[in-house]
Amino acid sequence: MQDVRIRSATVQDAPAVARIHWDSWIATYGSVFAQSMFDEFPLAQREAVWSHEATRHADPALRRQLLVALRGDRVCGFASVGPYRVQDADDPAAALDAELFAIYLDPALQRKGIGRALWQAGTGWLRSAGFDALRLWCLEGNEAEAFYLAMGARLIARRSFDAHGRPLGENCYRASLRQIA
Repeated sequence: MQDVRIRSATVQDAPAVARIHWDSWIATYGSVFAQSMFDEFPLAQREAVWSHEATRHADPALRRQLLVALRGDRVCGFASVGPYRVQDADDPAAALDAELFAIYLDPALQRKGIGRALWQAGTGWLRSAGFDALRLWCLEGNEAEAFYLAMGARLIARRSFDAHGRPLGENCYRASLRQIA
């Protein structure tokens, strides 16, 4: 991994975070989702969302963190973590877990250790915030599933959902934060 630094995101990072989110979605899901899915969440809207998220994550009472990875002065990835958003079908213990809401990298910089650095920073922050485990949801068949398994996460649940008329599977992974170094 070349000179990667992780820090808390600021509102000024929102355009770069939105661009990475957009580019990653196109690269990862361009052949999975219909164009209408991308049209419903365009780049300009993503900038507004990530600007809002950077502001929310700065509030310690929410126990959320938005991290950015930098190579030099350039944002090249981000991760968002916080309390787990409990689903109806979840076991009661889920309410005690954290969640990895998002982790995305510039597609040209994947497999260079940046994702691992973001994971380690995010899980370290969650441990310091008092969480013992994290959960995350990932589309079934996403290449990132191998990354999550390599980071110590284990598959614990599956569900299906409708993506504009196309049924898709989603997997839930859980990782103990006490076993992660």
